[in-house]
Amino acid sequence: MRRLGMLPPAVVNDNEVSLAVMFDVPPQGEARIGVTDHGQLTTLCDHIRKRLQSPALLSMRPHRVGSLNCVSVHLKDNAGATLDLLITITGNTIWPDDNEYARGVRWYINVADATDMMWLLKSLDVLTVKEG
Repeated sequence: MRRLGMLPPAVVNDNEVSLAVMFDVPPQGEARIGVTDHGQLTTLCDHIRKRLQSPALLSMRPHRVGSLNCVSVHLKDNAGATLDLLITITGNTIWPDDNEYARGVRWYINVADATDMMWLLKSLDVLTVKEG
């Protein structure tokens, strides 16, 4: 299976990343993520691991909801447990809250732009690898 060859983003202080985006990617440079968003991303991955066994199969379908561009992410483990995410480009970043993690059938994540969406999807790639 082929994988995207992208180094993981460097974690930097929040003030080193634009407040408007989740991932800062300078031209021809390496991606960076602020400490706060990195914590949110870690929380997301931790909650996914609580619901699914590793490795999980990740499938994606790009689509539109109204005029917004989205990617529907479906995760499924070998035991048949599933989880769905909807990642939508809205111009701002919104992560699921504790209530959504606990009770949500689908978790909703808003991102600023296509770059944030691509880096978020790449960051979820770690869930498709067997732990240990």
